[in-house]
Amino acid sequence: MPKGRKPYEEDEEPSDLEEPRNVCMDCVYWDVDPDDASEETIAPCIHPDLEEYELMVSGDSSCNLFESREEEDEDYDEDSDEDKY
Repeated sequence: MPKGRKPYEEDEEPSDLEEPRNVCMDCVYWDVDPDDASEETIAPCIHPDLEEYELMVSGDSSCNLFESREEEDEDYDEDSDEDKY
């Protein structure tokens, strides 16, 4: 980077440039009730590929096997029994 040049525009905060993280507390494989979840909560990861390792992760941990709880909720709504009657 050239001398005197900032890594971000002056009107932007560095946090504005960060990509959103897919954190464990938003993942379907984090084995904790979402209502009781926080970034500091420690719970097991129950992803089928990782279960054998008995990983305990915090809510603000992340990995590349993330699957959103919101997507699961949307899928559930689409397959709701109410639509079948």
